[in-house]
Parts: sequence; structure tokens; C-alpha cells
Amino acid sequence: MLRFFGFSLLVLLIELGILFGVAFYFDYHLLSTMFFGSVIFTFIAYLLGSSGDALSKNSEVAVFHALAGRHQPKHEKAVVRLGPFLVGSIFCFIVYLGMQFLM
Repeated sequence: MLRFFGFSLLVLLIELGILFGVAFYFDYHLLSTMFFGSVIFTFIAYLLGSSGDALSKNSEVAVFHALAGRHQPKHEKAVVRLGPFLVGSIFCFIVYLGMQFLM
């Protein structure tokens, strides 16, 4: 459990570093950069950690059609795996909210 939170903290620090770097390099408002960046990171982490949803089924159908095979749809439950990338991205959004309300 400690290892999981360590990796989540590492992801949080990397994401915050990227967002601070982008904001200062392009001389843009930090809170706007943090909002859009954390939302994008969270969305990407959700897509990477989910299975059984419409996006993964559509990609599976595309592979079957590309290989000229017949697709047998599977009925599986949508599952979201809480990995360090998703948790760190959510923490990044929480840091944005904290900074927004403090400033």
C-alpha cells in the first residue's frame, strides 16, 4: 500500500512539474494550465485504466475488421482499475482546486 502511494506521489510530482514547466515556458496563467492539464491527464489515465467500455470495444471491432474476421461480441462489465497514474492525476486536480480556492 505504501508503494502504491509512493508511485502516486511520484506521478503527481511529475505531472505538476510538467504543468509548471508548460505554464512558465509559454508564459501562461498557471491555474488555467493546471486545470486543463490535470483534466487531460485524468482523462488519459481513465482511458488507459478502463476496459469493457465503448472505446475498447470499438478498437476490438476495428482489429477484427482489419483482419477480415468475424467479430463475436463479448458481454463484459466495464471495469476501471485504480492505478497510480489515475490516482496521481486525480491528486493533481485536487491540488489545482486547492490552489484555486487559496488564491
